Amino acid sequence: MIKSKSIFIGGIWHETNTFSTKKTYIKDFKSYQWHEGQNMIKKNLKTNTEIGGFLDIFNQKGFRIQPSLFAAAVPSGIVTKKTFLKIVKIILSNLDKDDIDGVALALHGALVVEGIDLPEHFLIKKIKNKLKKNIPIVATFDLHANLSLELFQICDMLIGYDTFPHIDMGERGKEAAMFLCKMIETEIKPKKYFKKIPLLTVPQMQSTNEFPMKEIMETVFKSEQKKDIELISVSPGFPYSDIKDLGITVTGYGLNSKTLNQECDNLVDQIFKHKNNFSPQFLTIKELDKKLLNFKKLKKPIVIADPSDNVGGGALGNNIEILEILVKKKLSGTIVIWSPFLKRKKYKDKFFDDYVGSNQIKNGRKLIKIKGEIILNKQNFSYVRDGLYMTGQYVNMGNVLVVETKFNLKIVLTENRVMPFDDKHIKVLGIDPKKENIIVTKSGSAWKVAFGEIAKTIYNVDTNGICSSNLKKYKYFKINVKKFWPLND
Repeated sequence: MIKSKSIFIGGIWHETNTFSTKKTYIKDFKSYQWHEGQNMIKKNLKTNTEIGGFLDIFNQKGFRIQPSLFAAAVPSGIVTKKTFLKIVKIILSNLDKDDIDGVALALHGALVVEGIDLPEHFLIKKIKNKLKKNIPIVATFDLHANLSLELFQICDMLIGYDTFPHIDMGERGKEAAMFLCKMIETEIKPKKYFKKIPLLTVPQMQSTNEFPMKEIMETVFKSEQKKDIELISVSPGFPYSDIKDLGITVTGYGLNSKTLNQECDNLVDQIFKHKNNFSPQFLTIKELDKKLLNFKKLKKPIVIADPSDNVGGGALGNNIEILEILVKKKLSGTIVIWSPFLKRKKYKDKFFDDYVGSNQIKNGRKLIKIKGEIILNKQNFSYVRDGLYMTGQYVNMGNVLVVETKFNLKIVLTENRVMPFDDKHIKVLGIDPKKENIIVTKSGSAWKVAFGEIAKTIYNVDTNGICSSNLKKYKYFKINVKKFWPLND
């Protein structure tokens, strides 16, 4: 009897914002996604995730799966060395080096760890050192990955998301698994291409449904139809991290180096030509204040995006500059504010009269006094995503309060930081987004999956958060700023 092939799977997912003062610890991974051993299979089977995609293909092939650990944390500050090394240790402890035919990993590509350069490369090198020679390794990566040449070289294939907002995570997992199966069966590894482009782009200009990324991805898909091209990925990257590997990355794989290089070089030229089209358009807080003077005449729902306080980019989600305007003008709508004090502070009364927010400003913490009726009070609240983005993922909101003012402004206070990747995060609280006059979302572009179809008026506002649309606000020490657009513009 022929022994079935065995595949080792695992991963670590974190988008690290080095400008955040909130370090990331083991508890942050365990409170978000910590899928160890057989639980990885149970939690990810039939989900729109990379691991879910892996499982679909390997199960179809009849391959044996050796699960290790998949650990993910909500984007935040630098990951502690102790945390990372513990995750690596658990992953390696599940590796049976004598019984592995291939490795499939779900990575992010923008992980930063204190005291360890190139942490994802570090992990794969540890895995590779325990394997027999020439065991193929594939890994998926986020569209915001800051890919290094070292990570590219150590993996046989890197498969990146094609969409932002990310609705193809499961498909990319399947694609990675199919390429791994092909390498195992043929014992042939593809030709490779890697190019770094010194352009820094912000999330609100990286949507693959909008110009210029839509046009760039159309070129990618056209190139992938060519006979000798297997895969091309474009990673615009994540600019809120002071590391050496910033910029847009183009990676490619194929059967013929000449054809592969030609297609990828043409793509790189196209990206350079679009440089100025990546410049974001945004309002200042004062400009938003003026826009809302015409509130009654504006088409609704109005979506006010606060990309500077983007929870999915590592910001805290507790900036109150927009909330202050809504309160001052007595405007109705919905806004979500991270409120970690809910872990220790309980509200038994029906009326809320307290301070929220905790913006970091020069003179200390900035708070706003909110008065209103508590219309919902939930303890240890959670739900499962059922939209297009990260379908099947468990979301732990922690303790939740919904406070409604006399002028019908609903302020959602959550113990845990919540990324607005679906409309369910407010629907489960009894809020119908279609009936809201204003929806404030702490997001760059991912909010469009949740509210894009219903938004009648959209304002992108640059607040005092750590994911600003204006990259010239930041001090970079690991790159030569004179070589990177728009810092050199």
